Amino acid sequence: MARRQKVKKSTIIKIVIIVGVLVTAAAIGVVYLRKYVSKKFADNSQEYTSVKASVQDLSTRVSGTGSLADTDVEEFEMPENVEIDKVVVEVGDKVEKGQTIATINTNSVLAAMYEVQHKMDEIDKQLQKASEQKAATTIKSTVKGRVKAIYVKKGSNVIQTMTEKNALMIISMDGYMKVEVNAGDLTAGKKVKVAVNGKKYTGTVKYVTDGKARVLLTDGGTPLGADATVTSADGKTTYGTAKLEVNSPLSVVSYAGKVSSINVKVNQAIKKGKVLMKLSNTSYTANYDKLIKERADLAEDLAELLRIYNDGSILAQISGTIKSVPSTEESEATSKSSTSTNNNSSYSGYYGNYGSQSTTTDTTTEKSNSFEICPDKKMTVQVSVDETDILSISKGQSAEVTIDSLEKTFTGTITDIDKTGTTTDGTVGYTAEITIDKTDGMLAGMSASVLIAVTEYKNSIVIPVEALNNTGSSYFVYTSYDEETKQLGGMVEVKVGIQNDSYAQITEGLGEGDEIWYKKPEENPFERYMNRSNGNRSGNNRSGRNGNNNWNGGNRPQGGYNRTGNGGSGNASRRRSSSYI
Repeated sequence: MARRQKVKKSTIIKIVIIVGVLVTAAAIGVVYLRKYVSKKFADNSQEYTSVKASVQDLSTRVSGTGSLADTDVEEFEMPENVEIDKVVVEVGDKVEKGQTIATINTNSVLAAMYEVQHKMDEIDKQLQKASEQKAATTIKSTVKGRVKAIYVKKGSNVIQTMTEKNALMIISMDGYMKVEVNAGDLTAGKKVKVAVNGKKYTGTVKYVTDGKARVLLTDGGTPLGADATVTSADGKTTYGTAKLEVNSPLSVVSYAGKVSSINVKVNQAIKKGKVLMKLSNTSYTANYDKLIKERADLAEDLAELLRIYNDGSILAQISGTIKSVPSTEESEATSKSSTSTNNNSSYSGYYGNYGSQSTTTDTTTEKSNSFEICPDKKMTVQVSVDETDILSISKGQSAEVTIDSLEKTFTGTITDIDKTGTTTDGTVGYTAEITIDKTDGMLAGMSASVLIAVTEYKNSIVIPVEALNNTGSSYFVYTSYDEETKQLGGMVEVKVGIQNDSYAQITEGLGEGDEIWYKKPEENPFERYMNRSNGNRSGNNRSGRNGNNNWNGGNRPQGGYNRTGNGGSGNASRRRSSSYI
């Protein structure tokens, strides 16, 4: 059997002493390390500071970025069959009104004039036949029935009434009105009571389908569109209430003239051939009007061809910058194509219709037959507006537009608001278009930053945003500081309104002059370096195009953020609204 060995008492004492020495050394090391770290970083520590809540004015603004686009670009289409000898301008050239921009083949112009004249002769023949076709001046009923609705009165414009109601009158052809209610226990052929405007009528269930019962009742005296309540014959069961409709309606229509007289009344029983109304000022048929318009267009085209023939060239119709030129047989046109964003003006004739255009991108296009000239008077920029702000802005409202490359700010006006929302990353945005006067140096595609003033708050209690402490569900501030313990105290819960880069609005919890304490956040050296490197001009990041998106200098921990979109085609960046003092 093995014999246990006893540990000597002297050995145990030695172990205890060694452990004690090690623990003491560790404690001393921790204390020393704390002192070293404290001393090492004492210069980097920041002192607590105090400030008093003050009364100032705050305003909220919608901000965003986009790119400049030309507007009111006018397209002048070349007449059909006219051949260009040479285009004498290039994209980007400045031209004056009346300046030659292309030479033409005069023989092709003569051929085009002959073709137009031939079309006009053909239309003249058709007009002779169409002139004999006029709209009827007397409208008669084509059926026996009862008048249930009259949408016109003496002097009414027939076209306007037809546009609004799709009919001039409604006639009931079979003597019945109808109402549909929940079927319940109803079956086809069952008698029911129908209450209309305090009167009761006997109705019959025509049929039951899909849980609905169609009930027919007399059309005599029962007004179209009135509420009708269907009950059982004994009145104990109510099946529902619905609007009365004509069971078998006939719409009385026409397409021209004014109503000179009405010969019937609502609920009047009529015979087939009854004169319902008479019309005056009836015009020729719609086909006649169409032919007249076509001939007028051809006459204008012929006049334009004559002018081109006499000039021997194509002249600029306005002064401005050439945005695109027609392609020729020698080479496909590589031009700056634009996307229409606004249509405030028009030009008719052989040069076609034009409207304003937007984004400019270099593209190789299919063979074009038109010139585009920008009048160089206005430019636009589009920005995305958050769903929480879209109802706060309106057309005609002013906005500040800062063009980054020019380092200048201009006053613009909101000229269009597209309220068709688009969803990006779960956020719904809408597009606002701001128009500014075009000045020297402005080019399509330049980046621009926009500020739109939304709401101004007068006499607000404000404190620095750094003094706010957020628990996740509420905010609080410290109102005291202990110099000895270096501890903040006097926690006070506050309610916060709007915030910006520097200040927060306090709506509850503090009054003017109340003192608060806080510790300014330590500036990260890396962030300081990035702020200096990324788009910082004279201490202020103005547009955020190359760095942080700051307008008043400094970062925006509370105010907002930008998610920049594509710039070249006028796409707007997404951003939250921010507040500024």
